[in-house]
Amino acid sequence: MKAYFGTITELISQLNSSLESRNTCMILDENTSIYLDEFQNNIPIKFNYLKVNSGEKHKNLKTVEKVWDFLNENLIYKNDVVIIVGGGMVGDLASFAASTYKRGVNFILFPTTLLSMVDSSIGGKTGINYHFLKNNIGTFSIPEAVFYSSEFLKSLPKNELFSGLAEVYKHCIIKDRKTWNYLKNSIDQLDYDYLIKTSYLLKSEIVKKDPFEKNTRKKLNFGHTIAHAIESYLLERNKPILHGFAVAKGIIIESYIAYRQNLLSQKEFEEIEHQINFRFGNYFNFEIDVNELIKLVKFDKKNTGKTINFSLPTAIGNVTVNHEIELNKVKSFLVEFLQND
Repeated sequence: MKAYFGTITELISQLNSSLESRNTCMILDENTSIYLDEFQNNIPIKFNYLKVNSGEKHKNLKTVEKVWDFLNENLIYKNDVVIIVGGGMVGDLASFAASTYKRGVNFILFPTTLLSMVDSSIGGKTGINYHFLKNNIGTFSIPEAVFYSSEFLKSLPKNELFSGLAEVYKHCIIKDRKTWNYLKNSIDQLDYDYLIKTSYLLKSEIVKKDPFEKNTRKKLNFGHTIAHAIESYLLERNKPILHGFAVAKGIIIESYIAYRQNLLSQKEFEEIEHQINFRFGNYFNFEIDVNELIKLVKFDKKNTGKTINFSLPTAIGNVTVNHEIELNKVKSFLVEFLQND
């Protein structure tokens, strides 16, 4: 996968050299349609576009069918290209549609949210929600290229920006104590170009070693076993939250599980808990039912049997994989944590 960094204008100029004479179309949502004029004015070839609805409740097969219909109507073939402009939701969904249409057509990503820049655009995971289960259906499909510009972040509301920041914290706990310390000491102003680049390099290195998530790549699921269950639980009750805030809560809870399993020291757990609560505590305005959460945790993609498979930290800067924990034990840890939360 090729990755490009720069201003929006610079990136569109680089994009043009790869389009050549290929039939091209674009998928975007109502949040990113503000950039449509910029693309149309600076891409010399004519292209049609499809605007899909944003939000997790639209990340489903019905929306995928709209994309497939659009690709068929525009006679997109194997050597053509689909440009996908948007955040994690439209990126995951449109990438899934492109990867399954005609058994896979070329697609290019322009991630426009911090979450999509530091996480979902890296590594080739595509997916949709199915019966309220988060990313239950998906593929591995590497984009032809990804174009990164922090200029897109200027139009993001604060909650969207902070949602993406949760994935940066996750990467720090996995393998980047230096950036953890940078975040800890940077209260107000953050260098997003630095955070985007460091996350890209860290995740790309892990994905390169294990592209299909057989072992090492599972580290990137830290925080997500609980997070996806929280998202599914709230989505089913028509109370969806931004992905990053579920991840932030998942980071704390799974760090607590690591502490209770004697993998993580109490000091390190308390530092993680304090830093995550400091940055994201105002967004934890949701309640969860332990019994319902446990039912949903069983659907996690890493599970292979009756135990729950976790990726857990042993220190800030190191996460290990394939920790199989019995369901009843997970439940007791959750009850214990939530009683004191």
